[in-house]
Amino acid sequence: MSTATATKTSLRSRCVSSNIPNELLNGVSTRSSKDKTPVISISYVDELPSYLPPTKGFLSILPAACAPYAQLMRLEKPGGFYAFYFPCVLGLLYAACIANDIVPPTQLLRESGFFLLGAIILRGAACTWNDNIDQDFDRQVARCRLRPIARGAVSSSQGHLFVLCQTLIGSALLARMPFECTYDAIPIALLFGIYPFGKRFTNYPQFILGFPFAWAIVMSCHAIGVDPLTSKTLPSTICLVLANVAWTMVYDTIYAHQDIKDDIDAGVKSMAVRFKDSTKLMASGLGIVLVSLLVTALVCIDSSCLCLALTCGGTAISLAAMIGRVDLATPASCAWWFKWGFWFVGGAMMSGFSAQYLARLA
Repeated sequence: MSTATATKTSLRSRCVSSNIPNELLNGVSTRSSKDKTPVISISYVDELPSYLPPTKGFLSILPAACAPYAQLMRLEKPGGFYAFYFPCVLGLLYAACIANDIVPPTQLLRESGFFLLGAIILRGAACTWNDNIDQDFDRQVARCRLRPIARGAVSSSQGHLFVLCQTLIGSALLARMPFECTYDAIPIALLFGIYPFGKRFTNYPQFILGFPFAWAIVMSCHAIGVDPLTSKTLPSTICLVLANVAWTMVYDTIYAHQDIKDDIDAGVKSMAVRFKDSTKLMASGLGIVLVSLLVTALVCIDSSCLCLALTCGGTAISLAAMIGRVDLATPASCAWWFKWGFWFVGGAMMSGFSAQYLARLA
């Protein structure tokens, strides 16, 4: 056996042990230069670590056949879940503040629990779809290389079928909600479907991503029978939705800095790549826009000074801390602030509306 053939066989063996799909093995090739020295060309699989099944935590107790699907839903990673769920809770609190009649606390709690389940399903479907569309990108990004579809544990067809199953479950959940929520769900689903392709044609996929997250505010209002789009409530609703779009652009850009080197090499577009040398300046500008929109929204609904101080002041302080303290060159720092930023910034946003609602109950 020639040296080149032996090397190629060894590489193929390493790829197979790492669960890399067969079609990717075509990226492992050899050719000889004029001096007969073997030259190895490796696509995607260079230095790819072997996948090791989880030995602790939630995934370790699942059957081996189920674990990849739980990973597709990101059940073991709660950080991104907050992006789906917090706007729903914010929307419920906002609805309770603008409703003509007092919304019972039991109704808010019940709907919060229902949206908790819905957010899990929606996140699962969105992440599965994203992983299927982005699988070629994922194989070029160190942090994503061992995702179930990228590593071959789940095929593309199985991934699409799993999206369909989750979509059907989500549709069943919608059936118990007011019919307006179905209309709200259509743009949310379409925009989540478009988002992965945004990384290919625009430097601002985070802008696209922000709208389906933010539109959950409108759906939450409709869920408890409050219309947020009347002539009286429309200005504050628009401001609150756009504030959440701006918030998404901030936290997802910070999150994307984890992979910025690999993304540049792979040709992935994002605001992190576009503003790689001025991300904190850009995020600070968005933060000012975000807080200004929150102030406008709260003034439009005649909020109390306490509500303004908690929501706007708290958001400004927590945003400043997040942007100032995150180390964009350290992936672990970006991941930490992405996860906990939802509690700091998102919690601040909701605190003022909570105070306003409690004042109505008193």
